Amino acid sequence: MEVSIRSDEVTSLSDDAYSWLVTAITSFQLPSNAQLSENRLAREIGVSRTPVREALRRLESEGLVRRGENNRFTVSLLTVRELNEACDLLILLDTYLFSRAAEALTEQDRQALRALADDMVDAADRNDPEAWALADASFHELILLTADNLTVAEIARVTRRRIQRFWNRSLATNTRLPSCSREHREIADAIVQGDHADLVRAVTDHINHMRASVSAILEMAGSVLGTERA
Repeated sequence: MEVSIRSDEVTSLSDDAYSWLVTAITSFQLPSNAQLSENRLAREIGVSRTPVREALRRLESEGLVRRGENNRFTVSLLTVRELNEACDLLILLDTYLFSRAAEALTEQDRQALRALADDMVDAADRNDPEAWALADASFHELILLTADNLTVAEIARVTRRRIQRFWNRSLATNTRLPSCSREHREIADAIVQGDHADLVRAVTDHINHMRASVSAILEMAGSVLGTERA
């Protein structure tokens, strides 16, 4: 007897495959330029090829994977131009989202935001990149949830993922980690105080510093791999 799979089940499995792949790519379990076999991924994730294929197409639209001439997917290696375009977009998105959040934060939210910024500073002082990354993710998710614009929030998540997988890769040795943590504290203070001018400056400075750090990482990767960094 033929067993049919409902469309909602396919969607759920595709979402599971997508989440698994996002984690694997952003944590560099699947490194840049790695070839992605649908059969191998399906076995590893524990689903059929169809959800994997749907997840890969979604990741392709977000720029985390690319499809080659042979119709096979590989993990994308960000170009300097793509980095600059993504950072320019993030400045606009974060300024908008953080400004909206500043108007909607409760007193409890304000305390939580400042506490997360302090957690990042403490993690940097302890040279604990895993704890730092968790606090950073929680910091941004609190902002996105409070800003309450699902469409813009999702675009910001996707855009930040494309950049931060390279930034997070270097956390263990990145000397920018303490200053990056202090920048998050400055952003939190500007949000809590409702100072729009300080917020715009803090967001712009922070993303431009991230741009410079990731650009250096990409240039180094290009030298090792012999790839064009245009």
